[in-house]
Amino acid sequence: MLVMTIILLITTTILGGIFFVLFRWAVKDGQFDDPEEAKYVIFREEEKPAEGAVDGGNK
Repeated sequence: MLVMTIILLITTTILGGIFFVLFRWAVKDGQFDDPEEAKYVIFREEEKPAEGAVDGGNK
């Protein structure tokens, strides 16, 4: 019983450390800078040129 408790404590400590490092990485990367931005992303239109159009139109 004691061995299982020690294994669980070590495992949860390692997992907690991994998630903490991932969280710090996400904060440093700017994932949480503007949480309101996510709901407006779907309204953006990306301007992409037509496939194969070099001079921008019909010939």
